Amino acid sequence: MLSERIKQFDPLAFQRLLDIGKCVLGKSNIRDVLKIAMDKAIEVTGAERGMIILFDAEGSVLFETARNLQHKDIENPRFETSRTIINMVKNSAEAVCLTNALEDPRLKKSASTAHLKILSVICLPLKFEGETFGVVYLDNRTVRGAFEAETGRFAEAFADFISLAAHCALERKRLQNRISALEAELRERHDFKAIIGHDPQMVRILKIITQITDSPATVLIKGESGTGKELIARALHYNSFRKDQPFVTLNCGAFQENLIESELFGHVKGAFTGAVSERIGWLERAKEGSIFLDEIAEMSPAMQVKLLRVLQSGEFSPVGSTEIRRTGTRIIAATHRNLAALVKENKFREDLFYRLNVIDIDLPALRERKGDLPLLIKHLLEKFAAARGKPRLRLAAETERLLWAYDYPGNIRELENILERAIALSEGEVIEPAQLPPALHYAAVEHPGASVPSPLNEAKHRAAEKAERDFISACLQAAHGHISNAAKLAGVDVSNFHKLVKKHGIDAGEFKKRE
Repeated sequence: MLSERIKQFDPLAFQRLLDIGKCVLGKSNIRDVLKIAMDKAIEVTGAERGMIILFDAEGSVLFETARNLQHKDIENPRFETSRTIINMVKNSAEAVCLTNALEDPRLKKSASTAHLKILSVICLPLKFEGETFGVVYLDNRTVRGAFEAETGRFAEAFADFISLAAHCALERKRLQNRISALEAELRERHDFKAIIGHDPQMVRILKIITQITDSPATVLIKGESGTGKELIARALHYNSFRKDQPFVTLNCGAFQENLIESELFGHVKGAFTGAVSERIGWLERAKEGSIFLDEIAEMSPAMQVKLLRVLQSGEFSPVGSTEIRRTGTRIIAATHRNLAALVKENKFREDLFYRLNVIDIDLPALRERKGDLPLLIKHLLEKFAAARGKPRLRLAAETERLLWAYDYPGNIRELENILERAIALSEGEVIEPAQLPPALHYAAVEHPGASVPSPLNEAKHRAAEKAERDFISACLQAAHGHISNAAKLAGVDVSNFHKLVKKHGIDAGEFKKRE
């Protein structure tokens, strides 16, 4: 036990162990954990060379890091003695601390002993809840470098610290890989590459899209201007059986009241002044495809009645005609306004609202999913820089902080404009703060405490933590709070799932199905 080992050390050694523990436990990336752990292990023991190996349940190597050793050295027959010791610790889960490994009867038969005069070894298991998932190997090949007994005891206590840090980082990596694999599968299967983001809200929206693509039900997409409502509409269309049929977009706020009816339903010759010939409307041109009615709240009351008829029966009549025509077009509507509030104010028909709101999708504002900002910036920077012939462009650190601090009232569309402007103004390979619009500088000055600028890598870390918590919660919700079933959905064993639930302070009981 770690507590028993610590009692054997003087206060200075104990403080050193704590300082090392803080260093290692402060890292979340598994490779960073192993790198720091390896450096500290060499430092505290005075070893000549060393290696940390992590393996899976089948014994296959997952990660390894080494000092003064290369992979070709490990495969060399001369390393046979050390390989034997590593396998011994791996299988027995017991530490090995030898002043001279060549005197150990278990190793005298090794063919690699002939060239060695001495081999001082410390080999320690990395364990979590009794299960060995890795080893730390350290050695010296000279008499002067032989390990003392105190060094071995200190190294064992050190191994307990890095076991915890390595296991946590490994589980986080596994979970992130699981989440990324699920997202990649979802995107590959339904080709949502245009929709950028790992935020749980966006992942849920992608899942909804996969469930409703082939449904004839009307969809209402809600969200602020610039959040990507048309992208969602296109994803719905191009991932459905309608993908080979037309996709038509009509902005209801872009036409005068007397023109939008003609645009949507068409008109016959002589229907009004200027109608010199028959015109087929967009509803008919869409055939069996989809029509995207953007800014539906701007539609006049008279047009609302006519659209309601289409939704109820699929019937319409061109302007100036009594002929009834039918359409099989799927209607997808969008608005940045609160339709429910407009209904209460008698500014939007209640019956039409309920017909439109069969399936609703709420798009979050960019400020509500800032964890996606690094991905969006990277994607847009690469896209616009390549178009401008500046593929090596990167952001200065202060530019990153200003971009992170801003709230983007214009959402993704505003971010696109900001980056496109900055790329156009850039003269070298680095986008400087001066190339950002004044609004970003004003925001940083006027609200210095409201949103402290943070480096984008910190944003990524927070986003990963949030994604992990939301993923665990989603699994619990799907399993109605049943831990074992939720663990199966997450693709991790029950004990590790328990730890993740505890880590995030989640109450599984809240997800139990109410009778």
